[in-house]
Amino acid sequence: MTASVPAASCTATWRHDLAVVLRRYGFLGLDIDRDGSPVTDRLRVVHWAWDPAPVSGDAFSVIVVDRSDGEPLSGIDVQIERGGGFLYEPRRSWIGRRRPVYRPLLSHVSFSGGALTPVWTTRSGRTVIGWWAQGGRRHLIIGLSVTDELVRYTQGDPGKVSTAPDKTMWGVGHERPAYLFEDNIAPGYELVPWADQLGFVLTRCLSQATGVPLLAPLPGGAVGAILITGDDDQAELEKYAEQLQLLDGVPITYMMLPHTRHTAETLARLPEGVEFGVHIDALERPDHYSAICASQTTAVRTLTGRPARTVRNHGHLNSGYWGHLAAWEHSGLVLDFNIRGLDGTCPTGSYLPFRVRRPDGSWSPHWALFSTFSDSMLFWQKWPEKRQIACITQLARQIETLAPGVIVVNFHPQNVTQVSDVHRALIALARKPRWVALGAESYLRWLEDLETIRLFEESGRLLLRADRPISDLSLAWPGARSSERDLLDTWSGDLELRPIKRPS
Repeated sequence: MTASVPAASCTATWRHDLAVVLRRYGFLGLDIDRDGSPVTDRLRVVHWAWDPAPVSGDAFSVIVVDRSDGEPLSGIDVQIERGGGFLYEPRRSWIGRRRPVYRPLLSHVSFSGGALTPVWTTRSGRTVIGWWAQGGRRHLIIGLSVTDELVRYTQGDPGKVSTAPDKTMWGVGHERPAYLFEDNIAPGYELVPWADQLGFVLTRCLSQATGVPLLAPLPGGAVGAILITGDDDQAELEKYAEQLQLLDGVPITYMMLPHTRHTAETLARLPEGVEFGVHIDALERPDHYSAICASQTTAVRTLTGRPARTVRNHGHLNSGYWGHLAAWEHSGLVLDFNIRGLDGTCPTGSYLPFRVRRPDGSWSPHWALFSTFSDSMLFWQKWPEKRQIACITQLARQIETLAPGVIVVNFHPQNVTQVSDVHRALIALARKPRWVALGAESYLRWLEDLETIRLFEESGRLLLRADRPISDLSLAWPGARSSERDLLDTWSGDLELRPIKRPS
């Protein structure tokens, strides 16, 4: 058993990693040391009471327990649990089938004891996440290795590189990343974002305990987002025009090959809402990927005259466990869509972008975002448009009620005629209240802006601090309804936080 000291004074590596993964779910913590010097990327938990006057300190702690041996917790029975089962919210008075809230992939720890208030439990009722009252303090006690769980979901299983019997997909003879995630999917729960549910439950617990608001994960506090991409694949220019007319101003990001039919002149005439990424084509020489990536990225940037910092490999080509990461970092490709989706099934357990952890345990500045749907629903699964639209609509409803997310759709411009009704359905969804349409490059800039924000306490005030203008940022205050967001005006420098006033 490994129990942390209170988070306000702990400097262990686990806290840094936990800060990185929980930041994507909106929790910043307090970014200041006791001597007043700033600290980067450490989880600082403070108690913040708005009425009476705010007071910071060690009002509660976070305890992570990931083994069953070691020094016991007073009055708490600790037991090891295998991965692969389900966790639940505590039993209610009504009788019926309980839907699981999380599926741990790794072994974890459960607790029982009279001083526990469970947040999530095993089927038998043992606490895995809960509040523990001890010594006049509250402790958020967590039996999951949170960072390892979230990384395993979002980045897959490195062991599959040596154990997977088939690394291809649909009989195509090259490695694709889907095999890294094949154990993540639970039959009957294919669309459930397990990783997001874990991240959000922890950040909400921390927010409620500290009074510190969460940063909404989408621009403008949107509940859902549509991000449309189109792989160039040497589409006819007439098909580009047809797709853009159909989209009617909704942003699209074209993932460009250097050998596109476009020229610099034709690209310059495309509408303002068009953004560009890179579609690396190394299928014929995958062992030369790094050099190909560098040369093709330079060629696309020269052709488009744009930064082009987002990437998807042609054929979703893969190399082991994030083997292309170093080439992406070298070429300044900061966000990838290489984890392939088809029909909404969520192998990464997340519909949000995530920072990538390198195999050596360090954190890359690179982000990844799961590609949710593609026109392969028609060309591979032979689904009619009506069924495709129903599947997208089902996921959109889930996102509205369960957790914010980005639906990434990859529609090749060459295929636009065959899926025109699906395009129209996506446009209608993107224009719904509380939804937003995103371009990949502009969304990446927004994510990078959020990474610069820090939380400070000075002279009894709680401050957000940023060294660049921050736009379209919303705060979710503890106790507020999901529809109740505090949308901030554009700001830079220091911004004092004051909770929104709700009717009594």
